[in-house]
Amino acid sequence: MPASLSRIVKTDWPALAAAWGVPIFLVVTWVHPVFFRSTKPAASPHWLFLFVGLPFACACLAVLLWRVIRILGLFRRGVPAVGTITALRLAKDRGRLEFSYEVEGTIHETWQPVHQSRDVLALEPGQQVAVLVSPGDSSVAVVRHLFETPAPSVA
Repeated sequence: MPASLSRIVKTDWPALAAAWGVPIFLVVTWVHPVFFRSTKPAASPHWLFLFVGLPFACACLAVLLWRVIRILGLFRRGVPAVGTITALRLAKDRGRLEFSYEVEGTIHETWQPVHQSRDVLALEPGQQVAVLVSPGDSSVAVVRHLFETPAPSVA
């Protein structure tokens, strides 16, 4: 199954934070001058938007694109492997999913940042999962089913 953009954003914590960051930075810096007017008559009311909001929103957008492209790239070119969940560490709504897998006779251990979801909470230490490993760097991998397009339900 292919990766789903919405599942990438909902499951990958950095992607979710970046997706929220874009509109938050834009709205806050656009609305700020409305509530906090400058006493300087020559000052542009939207300097904060232009010099703070746009650059931070662009940075968030860059992080979002990096995370999405990285995961989509693993779905396109990743090497399938069987992995084992070693730990799930959650703090509030985000956390770290740790897992190990074997590639060419070598066992690798890695982790991925996750946002708390039903699929993430269903994972338990010792559980076997399908993993996609980067062909160029076998230390880079993701748990496949967390990002896959859900199968259509039969009604």
